[in-house]
Amino acid sequence: MKRFWRKAAAVSLVLSLLVSTVPSSRAWALGVEEEKELGRKMLQTVREHFRLIEDPEVAGYVQAIGKRVIKGLGPLHYDYAFFVIDESTPNAFAIPGGYVFVFRGLLELMGSEAELAAILSHEVAHVQARHIHKQLEKGRLLSIAAIAGTLAGAFLGLKSDAAQALAVGSMAGAQTLQLKYSRENEEEADRLGFQYLTSAGYDPHAMVTVMQKMRRMNWHSDSRVPSYLLTHPALGERVGYLEQLVEREGRGGSGRVFRDTVGDYPFIQAILMSRHTDFEVARNRFTEWLEDPARKAAALYGLGRLGLDKGRFEDASANLRQAALLKPSSPLVLNGVGEAYQRLGRLEDAEKALRSALIIDDESPTVHLRLGLLYQDQGRWEDALQHLKRAEGLAPLNAELDYHLGVLYGRMQQLGPAHYHLGRYAMRRGDPQLVAFHLEKAKSFLPASDDRLKELERWLKEAKKSPRDSRIQRLDGF
Repeated sequence: MKRFWRKAAAVSLVLSLLVSTVPSSRAWALGVEEEKELGRKMLQTVREHFRLIEDPEVAGYVQAIGKRVIKGLGPLHYDYAFFVIDESTPNAFAIPGGYVFVFRGLLELMGSEAELAAILSHEVAHVQARHIHKQLEKGRLLSIAAIAGTLAGAFLGLKSDAAQALAVGSMAGAQTLQLKYSRENEEEADRLGFQYLTSAGYDPHAMVTVMQKMRRMNWHSDSRVPSYLLTHPALGERVGYLEQLVEREGRGGSGRVFRDTVGDYPFIQAILMSRHTDFEVARNRFTEWLEDPARKAAALYGLGRLGLDKGRFEDASANLRQAALLKPSSPLVLNGVGEAYQRLGRLEDAEKALRSALIIDDESPTVHLRLGLLYQDQGRWEDALQHLKRAEGLAPLNAELDYHLGVLYGRMQQLGPAHYHLGRYAMRRGDPQLVAFHLEKAKSFLPASDDRLKELERWLKEAKKSPRDSRIQRLDGF
């Protein structure tokens, strides 16, 4: 019950943030900068009330796929960012400002990298087409309640009528309470997402298999859980429409060679199982997978991750090296091998494994992070900084990266950036006191006009305005 009311309080917070963000005049139009601010506030709310999966492997992988999807879009209105919420609901959503959220439950449901890319392409298409923004313009102030109702459904696992009741309680007189994508919205997102997916080098048939999977899941889903398949209508019709698009693409005779459909996806699922399932259950599952040739590499990788997490580095190294023999083209597996060697103190071998991974994929934030930490262990500060900054550019807004950058800058005696990154780490952990401490320290070393100071000051200001007050305390004690 406490968990329910804490999340109910989160909806009140979301609503208050939205109301404070969106102007109440008749001219109801959000500018791009206002959309970005809305996205930042929404991300703050998610961080305060839900756990984001910030494992470098999982978060970095999803960010990398998302970056690949948007690479061919041309000029962008937004700085897109992709996040994984640690909830078992099969859900995904995107909000104005370019923030895309995927739930762990959806990652566990998908079967390949191409299917994940299809989901991200579809969500990016909704943002690019500004579908939510257009709904807001149509509904004017009433759409504030619509957003609150939608978020309540997505976050709380409530039936739509319960979510609407929360919205009504927050804004009297609202008449239209549910924000839904229309069939026209979905058709446009399918068409644009299809283009984004193929431009990123993925087989567009993955978009069909995703919809087919969702359609099958519809018969088995718990009606209390508002999942991705329930928030996107007309799945049956869209499967047929997407199949026609795939057939038309094939008739084009482009002779295009697509990326590996599966990619590193089985290893991501192995990480999720190793870290979000009971240790014995995960180990037994991986042991069963060893008997299946198609899953053997993922099984060995999963056992290796379990070994690393439990400090059994020799066992981890053995399993990870076997996985690399089966999948030598996987940057994620080679990254695991590099981490195992690093933990064993075999730093030269670790560097060779990580360098090999970068030859395969120079845009892997996970590998750049690991190589940065390796060079930090060796006292090679400049090399370490180069790779940590590269990782940050590829997978921004990651708390762990901020922590490591803060520590590294401190060791390099660059105290302004050190306190900034440690302050941002505290910000992403929701610790206003620690943010204030590092902000004051950073002010001693950075010019007053520095935008980094403004970022921390803005967050502190919003944190003070946040209604995390007696109302939430009363709900917690209900």
